[in-house]
Amino acid sequence: MKNYFREREKQILTGVLILGFINLYFLVLCASRLYVQDLFYLDAVLIAAAAAAVCLDYRRWKKIPHIFRDDIRRHRSELERLLGKQMTDLLFTMEGDHEEEIRSLREDMDMLTDYITKWTHEVKLPLSALGLMNERNQDRELNTEMQDCIERIQQLLNIMMMSNKLKNMENDVKFERVSLDECVSEALRNQSYFLIQNHFQIGKNCGDTAVYTDRRWLVYILDQLVGNAVKYRQEAPELHFSVMRESADGVVLNVRDNGIGIKNGEIPYIFERGYIGSNLRAGDYRSTGMGLYFVRETAGHLGIQIKVYSEHGAGTTFELHFQNNDSYLIL
Repeated sequence: MKNYFREREKQILTGVLILGFINLYFLVLCASRLYVQDLFYLDAVLIAAAAAAVCLDYRRWKKIPHIFRDDIRRHRSELERLLGKQMTDLLFTMEGDHEEEIRSLREDMDMLTDYITKWTHEVKLPLSALGLMNERNQDRELNTEMQDCIERIQQLLNIMMMSNKLKNMENDVKFERVSLDECVSEALRNQSYFLIQNHFQIGKNCGDTAVYTDRRWLVYILDQLVGNAVKYRQEAPELHFSVMRESADGVVLNVRDNGIGIKNGEIPYIFERGYIGSNLRAGDYRSTGMGLYFVRETAGHLGIQIKVYSEHGAGTTFELHFQNNDSYLIL
């Protein structure tokens, strides 16, 4: 009601001024022939008419948002009654133009998605060939540097493919009962080259705990967290996975490293798109600030809550909270 009066403030003020002018007109110009009770009667009639008009306008004002939240095509006749035929025709013309624009944009996005998928698959062949040629490289230092680049490109391609699917992730998710230990092991295998090269000490204590989620997307989340641990490592790097809490309501998977950590003031922003922390902003041009953004988006689709605890210079802990409920299982 307050919003209505705020929007109609000028019209109501105009009505009050008109009523005041009518009273002033009769009091000044017709004072000798005017009966006060007649003026009161006229005011009562005008106020009653104005109140009725306000009530009708308020009902119309309340109906319009409901119609626009629904499919307006089903309410064309009602819109014509509320807004008039000319305004309704204009709205339907604009609606048609917007739908055509949206359809065109979706087609462009689908074409881009198909192109990225095709390009990613095609570039894997020469990349694999490059890896085979590097195996015959006798220069050990050059071999290691090239293999680093090959592994990084391979990881970036995998991230690109999975990130490209995030746009339509709801069509590519299958909830099932998966083992946390197996998912962690797969993520470690995916990152094994960099973990070995940087001499990571790995700890894993997940037992036989199982959760209801999508296995492939969970591995993708863990891949990103392991990759972050590699990127933000310190001397004698460590990475530990453990189930911290398991109950009928849920499971908490703890991913802890002893890296450079995150400054307290930056923790609320690390999941934002394109955000690069001050630790890497000056020295690492490769950082895109997209990894944890994709983690948050993926976790949101899977119903996984993520909490972060970090001490600058002492490491970071990510907690993945799973709803251990079989209602997530798709049979």
